Amino acid sequence: MKVLAAVGDPAFVGELQARERGLDLSAASSMEEATGLLQEREPAFVVVDERLAFAHELTIAIKSEIDGPDRDRIPVVAIERGGGDGVGVRCLPDLRFAPGATAAEVVQAAKALVMRRARQRRLFDQELVLEVRTEPESVELTGDVFDRLMAIAGYTEEEQVRLGHTFREAMGNAAEHGNKNDPKRRILVNYLRSADRITVVITDEGPGFDTAAFLARAEQVSALEHTRSRRANEVRPGGLGVFIMKQTCDKIGFNGAGNAIYLMKFLPGHAPPSGVE
Repeated sequence: MKVLAAVGDPAFVGELQARERGLDLSAASSMEEATGLLQEREPAFVVVDERLAFAHELTIAIKSEIDGPDRDRIPVVAIERGGGDGVGVRCLPDLRFAPGATAAEVVQAAKALVMRRARQRRLFDQELVLEVRTEPESVELTGDVFDRLMAIAGYTEEEQVRLGHTFREAMGNAAEHGNKNDPKRRILVNYLRSADRITVVITDEGPGFDTAAFLARAEQVSALEHTRSRRANEVRPGGLGVFIMKQTCDKIGFNGAGNAIYLMKFLPGHAPPSGVE
């Protein structure tokens, strides 16, 4: 079984390479090296040491650019780092172990996951979960990841721009109105791609708001009227974003608490007839 290890501890790499593990292991010490080995070796799973500077960049690359409808998803197994709060954008792995985990434990769990997935029909062609710190740099980096996903999904350049604007609007609302720009709070982004659509759920740690009244208002007035009304009442005109989202996406919604927004867009060539979802 081919395995890629981006691990900073040589002793742990040696344990992974033990003969009884039955692994054909390749080790990477940089992002460039790891990317090359991913393409060349096509590993069954990847072990990532979160202490490495490129750890989350590598996980994001696997989840966004390697995984997809044309190949099996590559499980990422992460060895937890200390001081994780310093990570601006964390890409959640498939499995995560505390620093004291042994190579035998990691390999056993990873092999079980690979075998389990081989027997199951997968629900999604692509799945990516990002945990984002509420700060401008991290929010912008997440927008860049989303742009790559839209390009890979095959949307036209115009659609990519519109969807990117919608995503950034939703992220900005989560940061400013939900998390009050508090860097201790996180924004969770769940991206799912199925056979005919993409779905994005953005969740903040705020108390939420009355989404039913907001959406009802959005159906009754135009974006221009809504903005004028907000300005007339000396309230920040931040609700304009929902009108943009409704024009860009095929469906939007909120959770009951009002702190998570759901955005859905059919993939190119997959939109059903009008009125059918």
